[in-house]
Amino acid sequence: MAKKIATPTIQPVIGRDPGAGNEKIRIDKGYGVIQSAVSVPRNIGKAGMGMKSAGSHAKLVTVNDHTFAVGEGAGDRGRLKSSMDFSSFASPERNALMYAALAQVFDQLEITELKEAKMVIGLPVPLLEDMQQAEAVLASLKSLYGDHSFEVEGKPYHVEITAIEALAQPVGAYLDWLYDDNIQPRAGASKAEVMVIDGGMNTLDVYALKAGRVLNTFVGGAETGVRRLLELLATNGHSIFELDEDLRSGRLKVESGALNSYLNEVLSALKTATDLKDYRRFDTVILTGGAFSGKVLGEKIKTALIQKGANPTLPVNPITANVSGLWKYGMKKWATPQ
Repeated sequence: MAKKIATPTIQPVIGRDPGAGNEKIRIDKGYGVIQSAVSVPRNIGKAGMGMKSAGSHAKLVTVNDHTFAVGEGAGDRGRLKSSMDFSSFASPERNALMYAALAQVFDQLEITELKEAKMVIGLPVPLLEDMQQAEAVLASLKSLYGDHSFEVEGKPYHVEITAIEALAQPVGAYLDWLYDDNIQPRAGASKAEVMVIDGGMNTLDVYALKAGRVLNTFVGGAETGVRRLLELLATNGHSIFELDEDLRSGRLKVESGALNSYLNEVLSALKTATDLKDYRRFDTVILTGGAFSGKVLGEKIKTALIQKGANPTLPVNPITANVSGLWKYGMKKWATPQ
C-alpha cells in the first residue's frame, strides 16, 4: 500500500505544547492531545487470558525496537515512567508522547509522512526564567532535528524536522487570541494590553503584553498547577496521572475544602507574580490551560478574577489554545504561498 505523503496544501509547520498534563500538537486543522502518562508495558504472559486489560485504551508507541504505552490507561499497562520535572522535554518517554500526538494529527489529515517540518515548541515560564535550566533544555531540543520513524498501534509514520523555535507557553494563547484562522490580526487586538494566565498540570504561568510587546513587570509563574490540587486530595495509593484521569472523566469528587485551599494557592501565586490587586488595566485576561477546562475549578478562578476587575476571555478549548497559537506563529514565520 502506497504511503500518503503531505500534499502542498498542508504546510509543514508543527505547533507543539509538551505540557505535564497533556502533550499537544497542531498541524493545519488537525489537533493531537495525549495525556502525558508513559509506561513500559509489562508482559504477564498468559496470566491475563480470558480477561480484558484495564489499560487496553492506552496507545502503544514503538521506536527503535522500544515500546511505550502512552496516554490514559498507561499506568494500567506498566509502571509509569513519566518525569514531572523540566529535564524531560527531549527524553525517550516525552518523544513517545509526541509521536502518539503526531499520529493523531496525521490520521486526521490522512497522511503518514511530513517532510521538512518546522516546529514551534512552548516551554513553561518558570523554566525559561532560570537561565541555566533554560539553556540546558534548549540545547537538549537539538536532538529533535532530523528524521523520526515510529509506529503507533502498529501503523508506521515518519516526520523530518528541519527547524525548531521555542516560545513561552502562554505566548501561544495570546497569539491564538490575536490571530484569526487566516493568520490575520483581529480588529483592535494588536494594540491591546493583555494578560495570559496559563494553568497547567505543573505550573501556573503569567504573561502580559502591551501592543504585542512583553511587559516584564507581569511575567512570572509558580509550580502551582493542577497537580497541587490532586496532591491535596486523598490518593489512596493512586498516582497523580490516575487521579488526573479520574478528574477529567468526572469520577473524582473534589471536596470543597481542597478546592478552596487550592484556589487560595492560585491567587497567592498570582499576587506574588504580578503584585496586582486590580486587573482593570488589561483589556482582557486570557485564561488558558487544563485548570480552566473543568467547569468547577475554572469557574472558581474566573469568578475570583472578575471580583478583582478582570475582563476574562476563555478560549473555545483552553487545553489547545497554546498549541494553536504556537502553530499560528510558525505559519506566520515559515508558511509558503500556495
